[in-house]
Amino acid sequence: MPEKKNTENTVLVCVTPQRSCAKLIRQGELIALKNKAKLIVLAVFAKRDGASPENSAILEELYEAARMCDATMSVYFNDAPDILAAVFARKKNAGTIVTGFPRERSTGFVTRLHELLPDTPIIMIDGNDGEHKILPE
Repeated sequence: MPEKKNTENTVLVCVTPQRSCAKLIRQGELIALKNKAKLIVLAVFAKRDGASPENSAILEELYEAARMCDATMSVYFNDAPDILAAVFARKKNAGTIVTGFPRERSTGFVTRLHELLPDTPIIMIDGNDGEHKILPE
């Protein structure tokens, strides 16, 4: 990826179609407030999932959580969420990325995102609201 240009103070929260991600958006809001940053949310759904009734209901809840945190939310259907998130983060000049903490059977999203954007701090939020950071070297 090309070098960052004029990074604005923006926090990007990456969410998946899970109700628990509404909590992740609220944690992202706290990080954005602490850093006096703008908050944006990115939801990436697998293409095969499409707009199923269950995903539509979850999406509605995530939109509401983003709205309550005064954040904009973008939704994409894509089978390469790491690449999409990296391009989106670069386009939006994200200075920090917030994700959930990878589970035991992780897809490798956070690792690949860090490889694509090694100069962008990533804050992973665990189930107890603990922050785990991947910082640029």
